[in-house]
Amino acid sequence: MTERLYEKDAYCRSFDAEIVSCEQKDEFFLAVLDKTAFFPEGGGQAPDKGTINGTEVLDVQEKDGIVYHKTAKSFEKGEKVSCELDWELRFERMQSHSGEHIVSGVAHSLFGYDNVGFHMSEKTMTVDFSGPLTAEDIAKVELESNKAIYKNVPITASYPSKKELAETDYRSKIEPRDGIRLITIEGIDCCACCAPHPAFSGEIGIIKIIDFCPHKGGTRIEMVAGINAFLDYSALHTSVKTVMNLLSAKRESIAVSVEKLQETANNLKYENSKISKKLALASLNPITVNGCAYAINENMSYDDLRECANNLIDNGTRKCILLSETDTGSFIYVVSSAENDVRTIVAGLNSAFNGKGGGKDNYAQGKLTSDSRDALTDYINSIFA
Repeated sequence: MTERLYEKDAYCRSFDAEIVSCEQKDEFFLAVLDKTAFFPEGGGQAPDKGTINGTEVLDVQEKDGIVYHKTAKSFEKGEKVSCELDWELRFERMQSHSGEHIVSGVAHSLFGYDNVGFHMSEKTMTVDFSGPLTAEDIAKVELESNKAIYKNVPITASYPSKKELAETDYRSKIEPRDGIRLITIEGIDCCACCAPHPAFSGEIGIIKIIDFCPHKGGTRIEMVAGINAFLDYSALHTSVKTVMNLLSAKRESIAVSVEKLQETANNLKYENSKISKKLALASLNPITVNGCAYAINENMSYDDLRECANNLIDNGTRKCILLSETDTGSFIYVVSSAENDVRTIVAGLNSAFNGKGGGKDNYAQGKLTSDSRDALTDYINSIFA
């Protein structure tokens, strides 16, 4: 069995080892060492990266108690090798994983909820809790989690016996058995975990819950910790400074400034819509046939066409078909009627001009494909004739 240095010393960055075996799998090789500080994927944490004799370690996995190091180069059995971890990446993941333990422990302590799902991506983590949490609850969990960091309490690993485990209060889905590894964050959390962790909670630095939502009867949170939380804040700070400069607003009044800007934009949008509809009505010039009307225009929106159709129907037109040619050579259309019978007309238009659309009995809209206004005009005249 490989000696697992990462279980004894989470800070081991480089080590010498001997190749126990190296088997080819597809175009890669799976090397087994007599000892390793490379953590294999497990417990929600991705595998370590680094090098063996300068050759990149592409993946680390455990199977049947054996730790396999995936590389693009073969090694000889008995070969002595020097190994180096990507320490920056390892420590980043240690911060994140320990941050998750603290948040889960605090949520369990405050509300009695269990961590029922955990996923660690490159920069963020999601944690699923077994019960509902409000915004106020989340804020409390976040505050108490950061207080746990400031206390700088020890984080230790232990291997209690099955009997000792049965008498220990810990978070885990694992049935009690000998050999289970417990990670204890003093006074905060105790949980079964195979991953490496920092020695003290202060090394985590900071925890930030960046989002939450209901999930399967409970709550899913998205969080960052350690250097990733700092980088997240730095990115947000840059964005906030940009918005401050654009709005000539102070930091504390950004939200108010954005709300005012949004209100102004909505008012302008409303006024623009009214003007657009008036222009559409003024430029419509419909052709009337047996109490029905049609028109083919350009650069009108569905809202413009709908306004014109409503105006025609309100002023005594039985049915109307209004179209507007788009920049791509197709036509958008609306069909409206005071007689509740547009479905047959719409089906015919879609069939004749490779169209798509639908709606209610007395109103529908859609899009047609045609390279000839004359063909459209002839078809509509045949409908109203």
